Amino acid sequence: MDSNSVTIVLAALEQAASRGTVLPYRQFHGLFARMVPLTHRHCALEAALRVLNDAPEIDYGVLLACDNGLPGAEFFRRFQKHRWDAYVKAMGDPRYKSATMKGKRQLVEEDRRRVYQHAMLRQQERERECACLS
Repeated sequence: MDSNSVTIVLAALEQAASRGTVLPYRQFHGLFARMVPLTHRHCALEAALRVLNDAPEIDYGVLLACDNGLPGAEFFRRFQKHRWDAYVKAMGDPRYKSATMKGKRQLVEEDRRRVYQHAMLRQQERERECACLS
């Protein structure tokens, strides 16, 4: 995986966050040449997320969107892995209860709001840094 791929994915996620929108999976895959393997694309995505996700409650992967508007299963797996208690509180324990579409939508809506706020704060911080350098 080359750093250019990570930079492109990073820019796409930051742009979506700063605009308060999502990055449809079709658009994500369109960032790469057709012959780039899926594994390479997902490695670039994971690398970009490691850069952006600088706090445990922040996951820019929530901005990716399937046709139904929700992120893919990998987002929900990361959420369970890194924020188990919050997942169980919002959705119920997955060992005993399947997640509902309504529950997923609520969880995603809250998480996207958190990411949009985080992006705004990052932008303000960059602007302050630029002002200090001037």
